[in-house]
Amino acid sequence: MSSEKTTDFLIIGSGAAGVCAALYAASAGHSVMLCERASKIGGTTALSNAMIWVPCSDHAIAAGIDDSLDQVRTYLRGELGNYYDEKKIDAYLEYGPQAVQEIEKRSEVKFVLAGAPDYHSNRAGGVDKGRALSPVPFNGRRLGVDFDLIGDPIRVVLGGMMITSSEIKHFLNPLKSVTALLHVLRRVSRYLIDRLKFSRGTELSGGNAFLAAALMSLRKLNVELATDCPMKELIFESDRATGAVISYKGSDIRVQARYGVILATGGFAANPELRAEMGAKHQHDVTLCAAENQGDGIKAARKVGGMLDLKVASPGFWTPVSRLKNKDGSTAIVPYGWLDRGRPGVIAVGPKGKRFVNESNSYHDVCIGLFDNGYPDDERFFFICEEAFVKKRGMGDILPWPWTPSLGSYFRRGYIQRGETLEALAKEIDINPEALMATVSQHNQNVHSGQDPDFGRGESAFNLALGDTSLGLKNPNLGEIKNGPFIALRIVPGTLGTAAGLKTDEKARVLKEDDSAILGLYACGNDATSIMAGIYPGAGITIGPAIVSAYLAVEDAKAAAEGTEITQAYK
Repeated sequence: MSSEKTTDFLIIGSGAAGVCAALYAASAGHSVMLCERASKIGGTTALSNAMIWVPCSDHAIAAGIDDSLDQVRTYLRGELGNYYDEKKIDAYLEYGPQAVQEIEKRSEVKFVLAGAPDYHSNRAGGVDKGRALSPVPFNGRRLGVDFDLIGDPIRVVLGGMMITSSEIKHFLNPLKSVTALLHVLRRVSRYLIDRLKFSRGTELSGGNAFLAAALMSLRKLNVELATDCPMKELIFESDRATGAVISYKGSDIRVQARYGVILATGGFAANPELRAEMGAKHQHDVTLCAAENQGDGIKAARKVGGMLDLKVASPGFWTPVSRLKNKDGSTAIVPYGWLDRGRPGVIAVGPKGKRFVNESNSYHDVCIGLFDNGYPDDERFFFICEEAFVKKRGMGDILPWPWTPSLGSYFRRGYIQRGETLEALAKEIDINPEALMATVSQHNQNVHSGQDPDFGRGESAFNLALGDTSLGLKNPNLGEIKNGPFIALRIVPGTLGTAAGLKTDEKARVLKEDDSAILGLYACGNDATSIMAGIYPGAGITIGPAIVSAYLAVEDAKAAAEGTEITQAYK
């Protein structure tokens, strides 16, 4: 690689926004250089399920979903309130279906309609299905030597096998039916064969499937992909971003970008200094984002006049996590758990021993509850349940019996705490015993009535999807907590992505202090302030906007260079 290069599009970052921007540009016949700081591509997208929230897509129309953009606007206005930005929301909604249509037409990336309801589907304009899409699974064997370029997923079993949420029931109880047993045997057999040649299983789902399909297409389109290639600074000439200096194999290289530079470095979740500056009251020290999310794009844009937009309800998107001490002394960060939080028989309590949230609402809502009730000044927040619940459902890192035959190691490592009575448990976790017992008593009364007057648990389709209808309860999200021993799992908030970032317009252009655009400079994904402003209306509201903003950025850069306007071919 020479010390100077020229390309049409220079894209910094290889998560969803970056790879999609590269696909949009390259498939239109433009030269593209895609730079990634890490040794693998994908960033936080590789760790995620990669759902996208794009209402009124072709997939929804084909499924006969009764929805409209006006209905979506009603829902978002209710969700976002004063944070509703009409111009940016309109651009997202109107071009979203087209962006999905084009990425599926121009690449191997494919989506399928997901069953996920809006997180607050019982509110005006909300729907029980039709707005969330999931990547189609991908056979990683097709990548050959490129397989190890895909970032590792966050959740695997047997040391490297991905399983989807729809498969969990089979793996938890493979002897329940012939179908379950055959499914598990097929998957495990395939995995064992994979490990003869590959570093992990090749049946990819979620973010890994999305990225693998994208990588196949990037190779076919001859996109220049450079890993271990961080950006050092933007090149700014004649009041325009004209490229960037990148570091590659020990050398600094000046890359000129004829059409524009697209920043897609994933936000700042892994940068303590930026978290302190941009995090307001939502300070935290745990993230599930990629370690490379250091705010490179944000820092570079600020140096050339790009402004921050901190007008958000929250600077991040959140999930409750737990900390598990490993045998080697390190600490593992465990997401809230697949099987436990919304099920009947568990509640969340804060420092005062009281419930503070609807436990069956979204992971983001649970964490906002933590911040609103004293975190980080007081970190006494716990999931509370019976020991029998943990054995049946699991909890955090703990899988149900028989996968976890004993809880002993978890007690010894301080992951969970135990009390034969609620009073004993309260003393163990430093919570007022009378308050905790009163809370559990009220919860049990709610179970019998089937209603949760304080938080409305079990009233939305999203709640019910996390419940257990097989128990025949009045409310499938509410189950009694009455028989000891009792268990507590400490939880803290962890970021899934950042919501505050660079100020951009509806075309993804980075803006200056006077709201004029920096020519040639775009910010997509978590480098830009989220159109959802730190509010979480539904599954996929980070990656969905990332893809759509990438589409708008490429289209605007093309239009600016060619003296045309962005067209909307989608009908």
